[in-house]
Amino acid sequence: MSKKTKPSIDLTLFKHSTKGEVRFSEVDSFGVVHNLAYLYWIEWARTQYLFDVAATKHSDYFTKELPLMTVTSTINYQASLRFADNYEILTRVSRLGESSVAFENVTLGDFGSDKDKVINTATSVLVYVNTKSQESIRFPDEYRTKIESFENNFDQ
Repeated sequence: MSKKTKPSIDLTLFKHSTKGEVRFSEVDSFGVVHNLAYLYWIEWARTQYLFDVAATKHSDYFTKELPLMTVTSTINYQASLRFADNYEILTRVSRLGESSVAFENVTLGDFGSDKDKVINTATSVLVYVNTKSQESIRFPDEYRTKIESFENNFDQ
């Protein structure tokens, strides 16, 4: 039987972090975090990233100032979290396209002696859109510059 090797993740590439604690409403009948909850957490981590790196937080930010639509989300699970576990979601932008922005996330769990255990890895691509036509348009230079400055290590 061949042993599967986990892909190595360079956590030093991730400069942004969002922390949380698993709530009772986020666990399923097996007592583990429901798989959909991770996607909500990752979306919140991306949101916090954009607020922290590119703009001021306000209610119209994603409807008027930076309307982004998710076009792809992929998540790979390695472990599970349970009620009251602490977690940390690392976020980075790995690529800025003409109209798109590619995010990578790593969810880490804190299990006492097994600190920073990788729970899952995720990738998402979001597209900047014209809210009237719903067509993709160029990602604004104002935000592009802030993200490029913060990341300073895009994949080639």
